[in-house]
Amino acid sequence: MSFAMGHPTNFTAVSESERQIKLALYVFTFVLGVSGNSLVLFFLWKKKRKSVNDLLICNLSTSDLALMLLSLPINVFLLSGTSFPTLFCKIISPLMTVTFNVSIFTLTFMAVYRWRVIINSLQPEMRHRHIFAWIAGIWLMGFLLLLPLIIVAEKDQTGGCREDWKLQQSRAYTAVLFMLQYVLPLVTIAGAYVLIANDLGKSKQRQICNAQDRFALEVRRKEDLQIIKMMGLIVILFAVCILPIQIAWLISDFGSNEHKGVGNVLLRVADIAAYLHACVNPIVYGTITKYFRRQYIRYIKSIFHC
Repeated sequence: MSFAMGHPTNFTAVSESERQIKLALYVFTFVLGVSGNSLVLFFLWKKKRKSVNDLLICNLSTSDLALMLLSLPINVFLLSGTSFPTLFCKIISPLMTVTFNVSIFTLTFMAVYRWRVIINSLQPEMRHRHIFAWIAGIWLMGFLLLLPLIIVAEKDQTGGCREDWKLQQSRAYTAVLFMLQYVLPLVTIAGAYVLIANDLGKSKQRQICNAQDRFALEVRRKEDLQIIKMMGLIVILFAVCILPIQIAWLISDFGSNEHKGVGNVLLRVADIAAYLHACVNPIVYGTITKYFRRQYIRYIKSIFHC
């Protein structure tokens, strides 16, 4: 099951009240996600000298913005009963999942890179051409993971999209996606941040023994604590927002007939949680640096003329 095609595309069975609620949620996440990620990209475009972290945030916002622009308007059309051609099922719909994969893989790389920087603080920053190579590799991996889906995707009788799998093939592919889209990224991100927190704790102990300036030591402690809290928030948001749709896919392929009804209901709401994850990324990652915080404040002041 894919992110874009994992939820039911036959909206004819959806009640009118549910249709209106989903439409409102789609509009809300679309406005929030597009505006937030567009602001991040605009602020980065204005910045003259971009760090490695800036480039990674740019790639993350690009993938999240592409997900919003590709997926949410199409879901709105599906709610209205619009039928799409086979080309849509073969190309456009899988591209939504590619952007979803790129977002997850970028988050994972950012965690690993942050660990590398903190652990090896004396080493120079990676060259931009190496980061661009990694970003290209992330997009390539996100696309290659969807090749099987492109092959089996086809249009169904309702005008939506379906996947022409044998049961065992579908289960194997769902299990692979679950591991690569959720389990491995979550374990890697959490592991990297645990190592970072451990290193910050050791450095704190060294400072306690050697620091002469107590005021500077207290400031550093507060900064370290803020970093650890931010890391915990990143892991929690990723785990909570992406878990519902992953569970829905697993139930859809591995659940019994009585459980599949629950999985179908979960699929109808789980995509909103995944979209919200793309919306909160600009807030979480964009406010890590002082540059983004200042830009946000300036932008808000310019709107309200204060």
